[in-house]
Amino acid sequence: MPLFIKNSIIYRLIDKIFIKPYNNSLLKKNLGKISKCFKESFLYKKFQDYLDKKPYFLNSITYKIIRKIVKKVDKLMDFLHIKIKKWLLGSNTFFELRSVKYSTKEKNLLLIVVLLAAFNLAYTISAIIFDTLNIYVSYGLLAITIILFLFSKSTNCFKQSFIYKIFKSW
Repeated sequence: MPLFIKNSIIYRLIDKIFIKPYNNSLLKKNLGKISKCFKESFLYKKFQDYLDKKPYFLNSITYKIIRKIVKKVDKLMDFLHIKIKKWLLGSNTFFELRSVKYSTKEKNLLLIVVLLAAFNLAYTISAIIFDTLNIYVSYGLLAITIILFLFSKSTNCFKQSFIYKIFKSW
């Protein structure tokens, strides 16, 4: 343990109140004896033998069939990954997302707007499917998305806003 932790007041207090008394206690000695008795018991040995045995399912026909199906699906997914990656590398979306780290605050704000709009759409669709729609949450996310979109188009409007001035003053 690092020296700065050992010398800290909190560690020394915990050591003095909990660790040292437990190490010298009768409870620790009795728990050690109980765990030793349990480890030497018939039940523990049978349980340990059960956990250490070779699984039966490795030789089963069902397991082999499932492995073959998973192998074929894995090859299909690998093929799809290569094709989709090839298609996406030439798209405008890829170049836009790649240039995010070199972009200005307006583009980053626009990216947040796109992500928030996608989240709002996914929330609304899933809530309609599962019949748990809270319209106020959906409208609130929509309002935030519209406000952020307007701020991304006009940063002067954003810098002149009352809320920006409050946060800037903190």
